[in-house]
Amino acid sequence: MQMLAVLIGAATVGGLPDSYFERVALALEACHADIPAMRGPAETAAALLADGDKLWIAGQPSMISELTGRAGGFMMARGLPETPAAENDVVLYFIEPDAAIPARSALGGYVVFFGGEAGDAPCFRHHAAACGISPTLANAIPGWIFTGELIAALTRIGKMPVIYESIGMYDGHARMQQYKNGEIAFHDDLTVPPVAHGVTGSRFVDTITAMLRRVAREEAADLERAGAWAREARAAGKRVVMYSMGHLFPDEVGKTAIGEVFHSDVWNAGFRRHPKPDDPFGPGDCIVLIGYQHAPDVLLARARPAGARVAYVTVHPHRDYMNDPEVVWIDPMWEWRDACVPIEGYDVPLLAPSGIVNGAIAWEIHRLATR
Repeated sequence: MQMLAVLIGAATVGGLPDSYFERVALALEACHADIPAMRGPAETAAALLADGDKLWIAGQPSMISELTGRAGGFMMARGLPETPAAENDVVLYFIEPDAAIPARSALGGYVVFFGGEAGDAPCFRHHAAACGISPTLANAIPGWIFTGELIAALTRIGKMPVIYESIGMYDGHARMQQYKNGEIAFHDDLTVPPVAHGVTGSRFVDTITAMLRRVAREEAADLERAGAWAREARAAGKRVVMYSMGHLFPDEVGKTAIGEVFHSDVWNAGFRRHPKPDDPFGPGDCIVLIGYQHAPDVLLARARPAGARVAYVTVHPHRDYMNDPEVVWIDPMWEWRDACVPIEGYDVPLLAPSGIVNGAIAWEIHRLATR
């Protein structure tokens, strides 16, 4: 892990990199080292799913959202209801910080835990404490890595699960209709060559690490400006807001230390039918949006005439504000389709980087705003 910090060029504090991007990169590397231990649980889970049993996500609410209904993820995955799973169902359980870990008997099925110790059950750490990052954000790393290894294990027994495509893509909604939003769990309309153990997880780690390095390198000045705006607004008693959207969010803002500094709310840019917060804006306010694909046109049209400064994270910028000195666009470096790991013979990529990358950006802005 220390070699990676050197490669990125990190300033260190207390033995850890100062930059949040570098800390998340260290967690990715630590979780990458756990991939060999994932093989047995992934193959056991794959055999159960191939026999027609169900896949449930449970525990940390933001991780249930992160791994269900998600570009690059299993279309069959569902949030576990209050009743236990059936005996041979697969349950991926994400342990919340300071929360009691339920007994496997209370969950039912074959359970794989993430984020802590779970007795003799398979469990994969997120390494948050060692790397100095949010444990709720960190849980997404082994969660997505294991998802990739589970998909690969299924291909090795001749089964290709149906994977979501982003609803921002032309075929995203049509794909959901075609496969009845996961009721059709496996393809019978194509075959995929078997994927060796460790390939998908390693590609995911490499891809996100490259994204984090690029954001840290190319967006540094704008991140510094966003942090400075937040510091100035706080010092002047102005509003400091971090809106967010998408799966891990808004919990990763509102239910963490970020929410102790920034007012948190949901702002679904690009989704016209979703109501937007009716917050007042004024001169000197600092508004941050941790967004998704679309630029926040409504937010910019409200905030800028009121004199508020805006920093936003989306795949594409708003062309009308590119030369506004009080607006900052931060490129998260993931593509519009989000999912980032292609496999031979399959029509959409696997595994979404956006939650992890956007989480790192949100925490970096928080770090810069509070230093």
